[in-house]
Amino acid sequence: MPLIILICSQDAELYLLLTHILHSEGFQARLATCDADVVDACTSAEVSAVVLDCAGWPSDIAPLCALLKDSGLPVGALVGEDTRAQHLQLIKAGLDEGITRPLSPSKLLAFLHGISPRSEASTLPNFAAAADIVFDAQAVVVSGKRIALAPIEMRILRFLFEKQGQISTREQLIEGVWPDPHAVESRTVDVHIGRLRRAFAGLRNLRIRTAYGAGYALETTIDLRMS
Repeated sequence: MPLIILICSQDAELYLLLTHILHSEGFQARLATCDADVVDACTSAEVSAVVLDCAGWPSDIAPLCALLKDSGLPVGALVGEDTRAQHLQLIKAGLDEGITRPLSPSKLLAFLHGISPRSEASTLPNFAAAADIVFDAQAVVVSGKRIALAPIEMRILRFLFEKQGQISTREQLIEGVWPDPHAVESRTVDVHIGRLRRAFAGLRNLRIRTAYGAGYALETTIDLRMS
C-alpha cells in the first residue's frame, strides 16, 4: 500500500507539483491547509510523514512541528534561504529534514524513501468487550491486558474517567492535567486525545467523543478500578 504523505501548505500550485512528484515515486499525497487539518491527520495511522511548507503558513510552525514529532511522525520542511532563524527553531522542535527553496525533488524524495510505515495500526489492542480498566503506577490494564501510555495520557484518561459523560473543555483538561498549564497550547490536547483513541481503538464500549466547539467527553460502560 502506498505511503501517504501529508503536505501542509497554503500554495495550491506547490501542492499540485508535490503531488505529481510523489505519485511518480509511488507515494500518495494528502493536503492540510491549517492546524486543524494537521491535528486530524496526527490521529490517523495512515499518514506516514509530513512535509511542512513554511511560506505563508497561518500560525507559528515550530510548535506544530514539535506536536507532529510528539505523535511519532517524520517531518520535513521547505524553508527559504532567508529564514535561517525559522529553520533553527524547527531543528530545535525535532525537524528531520530541512529542504531549502527552490525545491530539490531529489532531496525531498531521499528523505521520504528513508521513512518506514507507521506501525500503530498493527499494534492496536483488539478488545471485544472489556469488563474493567485498572490504573496502576506505570500503565493502564484493560481486562488483564497491559496498555503502554505516556504519563500525560494516563493523566488525561484518568481525568476524563472521573468526569465520565461530562464534556471537559481543552482549558479544563490543561488546568487539571498539566503541571504547568501556562506552557500548553489547546492543540496539544488534541494530539494526545488522538493517541488515546488509537490506543483503545479496539474497544466497543469506550470512546472519547468530540463535542465540537466545546471539548471532549468519555463515554463507557467499563468499570474503573484504581490499584
